[in-house]
Amino acid sequence: MDPSRNSALFAGCLAALGWGLTGTFVKLLPDFTTLEVLSLRLGVAFLVTLPIFLTNRLLRMQFFELIRTPLGLGLSSLMVFYYLFAVRAFQLAPVSDVVLVVGLSPLIGLAVKAAMRKPVALWEGLGALMAFVGLILFVLPKLQGTFGQSTYLIGLFFAFLSACVTLGYAALFKHYTRQRKTLNPISVAFTTFILGSIVVTPMAVFTTPQWLLNFRQLNVVWIVLGLGTLSTVVPTFCYSYAAKHLAPILTTTLNLLTPIFAAMIAVLLLKEPFPILSLIGASLILLGILLLSLSKSQGTEQRDVRRKASE
Repeated sequence: MDPSRNSALFAGCLAALGWGLTGTFVKLLPDFTTLEVLSLRLGVAFLVTLPIFLTNRLLRMQFFELIRTPLGLGLSSLMVFYYLFAVRAFQLAPVSDVVLVVGLSPLIGLAVKAAMRKPVALWEGLGALMAFVGLILFVLPKLQGTFGQSTYLIGLFFAFLSACVTLGYAALFKHYTRQRKTLNPISVAFTTFILGSIVVTPMAVFTTPQWLLNFRQLNVVWIVLGLGTLSTVVPTFCYSYAAKHLAPILTTTLNLLTPIFAAMIAVLLLKEPFPILSLIGASLILLGILLLSLSKSQGTEQRDVRRKASE
């Protein structure tokens, strides 16, 4: 087996694990508001990545090119909103539920495609139906339990907004790459970190200036460092490396490890309940998203082959 492929597979799994830890880190910061958690996450990520950009000339050039264009700023702004909605969702709803809803962006994309009266493939329709049924089965026990239905539904709404932002980011990223041959996701991430830090941190400090007193507790410092590094910087770099060296279908499949890791970590560390019916629903959601993603990946590969043949 190719060593670079092994490294890419490991990097993809590490990215899924890092993103899976995000909700648990947020849950372990109950004394912080949404803006405060977002400010800390982006601030730590910015400080960790700053030395890399100061020593890497190519990334600096890409960064300065990015911030001079409306599309580049739009990409970074979307990512700030994604982090904002995701943090709020994790504060209001169980970790596993939020991660699964955020992962429904392919289903939302298919709904938009159908609304625009574009043809929908059989596998796409089957995957969408399976994911929708799975979502109903997954959420139903939570609504009938003691989670606090209004808070729970608001949390899922913010998770849904995160999924919509993810879809918008993917569409804008594709539009940007059509105009320019290369666009490094790491440059976009760094722009997001610095933009979010500049905008969000003053807002958090102005709103509740006493929140810095929470850092008197050593465990808070370690949790914040974990959120900004293990759940933000490491997954970003690892996923970029995996996507560069692996086929789109395999990269998509590795993405499905994120909700699995998130659910396992939340059950073990946060003692979040996971009913059997929800487990069945989660399995259907993951399978449905996989069918949707595989169908899209195969369609993209076929279009690339046809384009190369015509050149």
